[in-house]
Amino acid sequence: MTLTRAALRYKLAPYGHAVVGKGAFSIVYKATEEGSGKTVVLKKSRVSTRVKRPTLQHESRMLQLLNGHAAIPAAYGYGQLEHFEYISMELLGPSLAEQQKDGTGVMVKTVIRIVDQVLAALQHIHDLGIVHRDIKPENMLCSPSDPSKIKIIDFSISKLFSHGQPTKYDPLRERKGIVGTIYWASLNSHNGLDLAPRDDLESLAFVALYLLRGTLPWKPRPREESQVRSQEIVRLMKSSCSGSDLSDGFPKEFGELLSYSRSMEFNQLPDYTTLRLAFQSIAEGKCYTGNNGPLDWTPCYPKLLGPILVEPAFPDTEDEDTDFDEDEDDLGKNSYCGWDMDIWDRNGNRDKDLTLPAALKAELDYRTPVIVHVQGN
Repeated sequence: MTLTRAALRYKLAPYGHAVVGKGAFSIVYKATEEGSGKTVVLKKSRVSTRVKRPTLQHESRMLQLLNGHAAIPAAYGYGQLEHFEYISMELLGPSLAEQQKDGTGVMVKTVIRIVDQVLAALQHIHDLGIVHRDIKPENMLCSPSDPSKIKIIDFSISKLFSHGQPTKYDPLRERKGIVGTIYWASLNSHNGLDLAPRDDLESLAFVALYLLRGTLPWKPRPREESQVRSQEIVRLMKSSCSGSDLSDGFPKEFGELLSYSRSMEFNQLPDYTTLRLAFQSIAEGKCYTGNNGPLDWTPCYPKLLGPILVEPAFPDTEDEDTDFDEDEDDLGKNSYCGWDMDIWDRNGNRDKDLTLPAALKAELDYRTPVIVHVQGN
């Protein structure tokens, strides 16, 4: 007897309420599952049927592989229809970036709870041989059913660990982008090294220090600046900042998390137990234990002791590129707008390094219900 995968149909929320987010290659909508009436988010990306290893198909497989941990959102289905592909997922609450007020810090007890949960999530991810590669506040969302819990999203560039020596390229000389997001990426990413668990840990350290401080010494780059110029300026500034510099005025364990991540070898797994115990010790010392309620987002205004950096000089380069998107305000109005067509041009075959073994792909795809219809797109 041949078993068939379940078929899912969705209807997008009414115009004006449907779009809830945007990724590098996707738009995220609120939608309703026909039959059950369940509200979900539907992540949509333009892709040709000729493309091998499309973005959301890879993310769907990663979510199925990681399923079973409290910090991993539920994925309900995947489908490729005409010129688009879709993942339906659990509806989540605001991200850490949305919860934090502009320019203010977050209470130490809240940051400790976040770090502890993300360390547990990273241990689950890394134990399965996967590196996330884009840890940042925008990819950490609160659970609407339990606002004390954090979930990790966006596994579109996650990959299995590489073995042996890491690959390396020169982003500046070769005029290539780095893996991840410039503001949160590890120094290894800026230097063109293949990423490993140590790099997820370094990005988590940046997130924790940012939440405490309300800012980091390197500023978000101007949108019209070339990607290569932005990468190099931020790389030089990150190289000038040690963990002890960035954690001055806060518990030293936050700076030690950054220092530890930078000291690790490529093939080394973090000592998650020791790291979590260190942050639990801070909580016990400050009598933060026993607080299992919603995370406290009361703004803090810390007195930052350092470091203060001057932006390094960087020569102008010819043929500067830009990621500026003139059609950003048109998201959701027309699925064939200029932004969509730009995605069509850029979303080619995925990096072969993101390919899972054939047998594993077949198993993961078999587990995933198929999205067969989306109304209102």
